[in-house]
Amino acid sequence: MTIAQWIQSGAARRAAVSDPAAKLWLVEAAPDPARLAAAEPLLSSDEIQRADRFYRLEDRARAVLSRAALRLIVGEAAGIAPEKLAFSLGPFGKPFLAERPDLHFNVSHSGDLALIGLSAERMIGVDIELMRENLDEVELARMFFCASEHRLIASKAGAAQLEAFYRIWTAKEAVLKAFGIGVAASLKDFEVRLSPGALAIWPLAGRLAPALAGVQIEPVAAPDSYAATVALA
Repeated sequence: MTIAQWIQSGAARRAAVSDPAAKLWLVEAAPDPARLAAAEPLLSSDEIQRADRFYRLEDRARAVLSRAALRLIVGEAAGIAPEKLAFSLGPFGKPFLAERPDLHFNVSHSGDLALIGLSAERMIGVDIELMRENLDEVELARMFFCASEHRLIASKAGAAQLEAFYRIWTAKEAVLKAFGIGVAASLKDFEVRLSPGALAIWPLAGRLAPALAGVQIEPVAAPDSYAATVALA
């Protein structure tokens, strides 16, 4: 099994990113018995155990398929059989290959889609979110975003408010994941500025501020009910 075969079958597709050294894939993670049977042998026993902790079988299947796709992509880039990959974990759980420290990769999954990013030159972070309409976007923005982002969300309504919230949220997550620190850093330490079809980042405070000047963030084209962002550092 290869990622090219997944693409051929319609289970995965490439997504655009401007950096020529980076690659993105959108992967269908909806439960599929045939793909699941082929995917499980690629995972380590630890990965299977983590997947088994999901209460719902659909969620377990999504986790297995997302992880298998990551192994196929990273294995092909590293020249290692996907089932032979031995991932190490950074302090906040970001996986890496000790034998290929130059190879940066990241995965995110939500709903029935996974987004996987790979770069041979820059740290990469990705985030994809199924946009859920039962959230209080203004209150969440007040709690987790900086003041200007909160004001922007509060100034919008309906679908525009939902989209703006998720565009900012996925951008912040992708940036933190690129540095391998997740939400351990404050989401308020930097501002994400929105414009049609583009994103910009503005450091405000905190330990990341000196490193943010070179960060590139881009929206990723995804189905209408999803928001996705890639960050390169």
